[in-house]
Amino acid sequence: MDDRQEQTIEKYGFQVKNRYRARGAVLLDTNEGPRLMREYSEIKSHFAFENYIKNHLMENGISMTDYVIPNREGELVTEWESGEKYVVYQWFYGDECDYKSRQGLFLAGQNLGRLHKNLRQLAQKKVPVSECLLAKYERHNREMKRVYGYMKEKKRKNEFELFAMECFHGFFSQAQQAKERLEKSDYFQKNGHETQDVCHGEYNYHNLIITKTGVATTNFERAAFGMQLMDLAYFFRKVMEKNSWNAEKGKVVLEAYQSELGLKKEEKEFLSIVLGYPVKYWKLLNQYINGKKSWISNKNMEKLIGVREQEKAKKHFLEFMSKL
Repeated sequence: MDDRQEQTIEKYGFQVKNRYRARGAVLLDTNEGPRLMREYSEIKSHFAFENYIKNHLMENGISMTDYVIPNREGELVTEWESGEKYVVYQWFYGDECDYKSRQGLFLAGQNLGRLHKNLRQLAQKKVPVSECLLAKYERHNREMKRVYGYMKEKKRKNEFELFAMECFHGFFSQAQQAKERLEKSDYFQKNGHETQDVCHGEYNYHNLIITKTGVATTNFERAAFGMQLMDLAYFFRKVMEKNSWNAEKGKVVLEAYQSELGLKKEEKEFLSIVLGYPVKYWKLLNQYINGKKSWISNKNMEKLIGVREQEKAKKHFLEFMSKL
């Protein structure tokens, strides 16, 4: 640790027992509990909004977030004449959420419902959502068609290209159907353009710490005004892909979320639309077209095969959801 970081620690009232490198930051084990110290240059554009969200949650009884701890002068950012700036966050003792554990999934789903309940109507009036989902799907669909056309024109095709082309029509059909269903979605028409609600933006098991006293939610760096069900869909997708679209695991998350915040029929329909979009296939095509064509990573080939192999289980889960 350099001298400036040591001097920054002296600005706080705690005593450091141990320190560790963690995610581009320094994790401090102190007499007041764990703390995370980061350079302000990495977070400045979103800093005020994150603090606004966490303060709102704390006022409503949700204190287990990585809120900023002020130094002894009451400053949230410790700044030096040389230009370096540091921020210290509350951190937690515990384990990352286990996406295969029923208990872990229930706690994560319940925690998200509680967050959403408290982050509803945070804006005093409706504001534009951070990104229109329909425009995003239309753009992705055009990109998939363009990549397919590029592959089709190639005289010599590698294994990845041949398999991606073989899968294309099935996945592109799903993408088109998702776009068309979204256009007719009552939930999207009401919430897809303007909102007063805030989303976490990257709610996944990496950003959840299971402690002895509950679930701690961290990394609000992508929090924004938007459709909160996108948080649920994002978490759902991550969990279901890791669990091979096991319907029982999905049911746990859904029931846990609804124990805090009930879902209407139109909201469940929207959720199934988003989950039905072939995001993983689009990502692989996007990585392909923006990378070296002469060499394709074996890992990407494995991912493509995995996406194709999970299709049957995913279809079964979406059918299961439609009956709820």
